[in-house]
Amino acid sequence: APDVVITSTRNAISPQNSPTKVTDLNVKQLRSLGFSDLQSILSYAGGLFVKDYGPSQLSTISTRGTGAEETLFMIDGVRLNSVQNGVVDLFLVPVSELGRVEIAEGGSSALFGADAVGGVVNLSTSTNTSPHIGISLGTGSYGYQQSRLTINRKVGDASISIMGQRTRASNNFEFNYNNGLETFPMTRTGADFVRDNELAKILIPGEHSSTSIVVSNTTANRGTPGAVTGRFYVGTEREDDGDIFAVVNHKRKLGDFLLSASAGFTYDYLRYLDPALVPGGYYIDDFYKMLSFQPSVQLNYSSGIFEGAFGVDAEEDRGISSEMIGTKRRTRAGVFASGVIDIGGPRSPEIFVAPSARFDWYSDFGGKFNPKLGINIRPVRGIPVNLRASVGTSFRAPTFNELYYASGGNPDIKPEHSVSYD
Repeated sequence: APDVVITSTRNAISPQNSPTKVTDLNVKQLRSLGFSDLQSILSYAGGLFVKDYGPSQLSTISTRGTGAEETLFMIDGVRLNSVQNGVVDLFLVPVSELGRVEIAEGGSSALFGADAVGGVVNLSTSTNTSPHIGISLGTGSYGYQQSRLTINRKVGDASISIMGQRTRASNNFEFNYNNGLETFPMTRTGADFVRDNELAKILIPGEHSSTSIVVSNTTANRGTPGAVTGRFYVGTEREDDGDIFAVVNHKRKLGDFLLSASAGFTYDYLRYLDPALVPGGYYIDDFYKMLSFQPSVQLNYSSGIFEGAFGVDAEEDRGISSEMIGTKRRTRAGVFASGVIDIGGPRSPEIFVAPSARFDWYSDFGGKFNPKLGINIRPVRGIPVNLRASVGTSFRAPTFNELYYASGGNPDIKPEHSVSYD
C-alpha cells in the first residue's frame, strides 16, 4: 500500500498531494542506519534544527526558526508539550518505542490547536505484532551501556508488546582547560546519566473495529553541569525526571465513516538540585509536577472526491511546583473541521483544496479561532511535480511558568499569534 500521512490534514493523504510539506520517517529503517536517538532522527529531516546541549542534556528543536515551545509534539494523538514550560525534551523520548515520525511544517493551529506555530511532530508507537523475544546489549565510549528486552506475543486475536530498556553512561573524559593565560589538564565529571523506559502495548483487532492501549514510563537521573568556568570547577547540578504516558484508542468503521475515540493521560515530574558547595552556601532544590488528561472524538468521511474530518477534544491540566503558589489548573475544549477536495477533472490538472478551521476555548484566557486554506496542484498528470500553497493563523498558549512563576510570572500574559504563508 502507498504511504499516507495524516498530520497535514487529519485525513489519510499521500505526502505528494499534501497541501503543506510533510516528512514521513520510518524509525526502524533509520535505527538500522545508526540513528540511535530522537535527536539524530529529527536532524535527518530538512527544515528542523536540533538544539542539543550535550550528551544526556536537554534537547529541543526549532522549526523554521521558531522557538522550541512553538512546535507541537504528539504521540499516538496525545499532546506532549509540557504545560510547565511548553517544550519536549527529546532525551526523554526513547526511539525504541517508536515506529514512525511525521513532521508537518508551518502553522497548524487550525488542525491541532495551540503551540503548532512552527509545525507539528507526530510520533507513533511501533505496531510490530510478529511474535518474538529480542534481547540487545550495546556499549560505547565514556562508559555508555544499553540493554533492551522486547517481548511480542499473541493472546487470541490480540497482540501484546512489552519493552524494557536501560541506557547509562559516565560521560567522564579528560580535556585541557585554558583560562587565556595557562592550560590545565582536567577531567569532566558530573555529566553521568541513567535512563529507564518501560512500554506495554496491546492491539485488539475486530471485524469492523480496532482498539489499542499504550502505557509508557520513563525515568531518568542525570548530571547537568554547565560550562567549565575555572580549573577548580565542579559540576554538582542534577536533574530527576519521570514521564508517564498512557492512551486508549478505539476505531470503528461505519460505512463511509470512520469513528475514532481516544483518552490520553500524561504525568511529568522534574526535580532540579544544585547543592551548596560549602556549608551554609547557596543551593537550589526545585520540583515540578504536571498532569494532563486529554479525551477526543473524531469522525472521518471518505468518498471519491472528498475526504473530511470533524471532531471535538478537551484537556484538563493541573500543576504544582515549589516555584508556584498553590495548584494551578487549566481547562481547554476544542472543535475542528477539515477536508481535502479533489476538484481536478480527468483531463485537467490534479487540484486538491484543503480548508480547515478550529475553535479553542481556554479557562484562563478565553476563545481562539484559527482558519487555514491549502492547495496542491499537479499541472501534468503522471508527472510527480506538485505546487503547494497555504495560508493560515496559529497561536501559542502561555505556559504555567510564564503565568505563575513566583519570581517572574505574569498572570495577564496573552497568547501569541502568527500568520503563516507557504
